[in-house]
Amino acid sequence: MSDDSGTAAGRVVDTHVHAGLTKYEPVESLVDQMFRHRVDHAVLVQHAGMFDNRYLIECAQRYPGRFAVACLVDAAREDAADVLSAWVEQSPAVQGTRLYLEHLAGGAPGAAALWRRADELGLNITVAGSLRHLASAETERLFERTQRARLHVEHLGHPDPKEPAPYEAYRRALALARFPNTALKVSGFYGFTASAWSPYLDTLRFVELALDAFGPRRMMWGSDFPPVSFREGYLNALRFAQVHIPLSGYADRAALLGRTALSHWRFDLVA
Repeated sequence: MSDDSGTAAGRVVDTHVHAGLTKYEPVESLVDQMFRHRVDHAVLVQHAGMFDNRYLIECAQRYPGRFAVACLVDAAREDAADVLSAWVEQSPAVQGTRLYLEHLAGGAPGAAALWRRADELGLNITVAGSLRHLASAETERLFERTQRARLHVEHLGHPDPKEPAPYEAYRRALALARFPNTALKVSGFYGFTASAWSPYLDTLRFVELALDAFGPRRMMWGSDFPPVSFREGYLNALRFAQVHIPLSGYADRAALLGRTALSHWRFDLVA
């Protein structure tokens, strides 16, 4: 496939970032990167182990029009579903939640109820899970049951750079594309490359498989800031999506960089 533009005009949305006061960086570090590299909006995804989402809501309030929030709830709680509803009711910025496949597989007391409630509320679910979990029959059945929520599979589905061609496990994970409410986050490339520095061109074999499965209009760029700062850095992560991912033209590039995300997340709501 060829590309007729290195960058796409229109709003750019980073669909996978983190911020915090006790882990990672305060939001000001992210705002600086977004300003420097002309990224318009971002989805604040709560990091693992942090169940107090007030800081992310505060970030959305301090920077109106800039952020949406995917909250995190402790799946070990039996009342996890009600806690999720309470966070959603607290702020319109909370339009999604991060759910872990391993919590379901491990039988966490509130995990199944969390998935049902997120589906009932029609949230964006940012799906965290290993390739093994994503490729499982259990996950396929879970996605089949999830009808109202929109499922965002993180980090390109976590391909394994050591898996030999034809990448059977990864292809099973990508088969989740048969569910129309499922999209793929194009993020986390440092986690499945063998290269010491960017651009991580050895990952393009996985990108091409993902494009065949999902199509460019159901894929959304994310930086994975701030972990990305310890590898290729924010700008190089953005440039990889702008330049190296093989797309056929302006419309597909614009979809990857923002248009698809804007159809899932709203940034015009008062937080």
